[in-house]
Amino acid sequence: LSTLGVTLATDAYGPVADNAGGIAEMSSDVPEYVRDRTDALDALGNTTAATGKGFAIGSAVLTAFSYMVAYAQNTGIDTVDIINDIMVIPGLLLGAMLPFAFSSLTMKAVGRAAMSIVEEVRRQFREIPGLREGKPDVTADHQRCVDISTRADLRQMGFPALLPIVAVIVVGLILGS
Repeated sequence: LSTLGVTLATDAYGPVADNAGGIAEMSSDVPEYVRDRTDALDALGNTTAATGKGFAIGSAVLTAFSYMVAYAQNTGIDTVDIINDIMVIPGLLLGAMLPFAFSSLTMKAVGRAAMSIVEEVRRQFREIPGLREGKPDVTADHQRCVDISTRADLRQMGFPALLPIVAVIVVGLILGS
C-alpha cells in the first residue's frame, strides 16, 4: 500500500495527457506549439501507462506469492515436493491465476457498467431539449445515472465477488487438501 499513491497517479496521468492532446487537436484556433507540447505529453502518458501496467503486474505477482506463503504457513507446510506430488504445480498455477482472473472480471464489469452510463447520458442529450446546448434552466437526470451505476455494480460484481470463495472450494474438492 505504500506505493499506491504513486501507482494511481501514474495510471491517472496518461488519460489526462491524452485528453489534453485530443482537446488541442479538436480546437482550430490553438497555436502549433501547443499541439507540439501536447504530443510530447501524450508520448509521456504512453510511457506512464506502460509503467503503470508494470506496477499492476508486479502487484499481482506479489499478491499471488503472498497467498501461497500464507497458505503454507496456515497449513503447516514446511516444504513443497514438486517432483513427487503431481497436485502441487496445478495448485500453484491455479493460485497464481486467481488474482489475474479476479482483476479481469472486475475490469470487465466496470467497463460494462460505465457503458450503461454512457448510453444513458447519450439518451439524455438526445431526449432532453436544451441539455446539449447547455441552457441554464435545463438539468440532466443525475439520479437516473446514479441508479444505473448502482444497479449495474450490484449485477455485474456478483461473479467476481464469488470467485475467491468458489475457487477455494473447487480447488479443495478437485486437488484435495
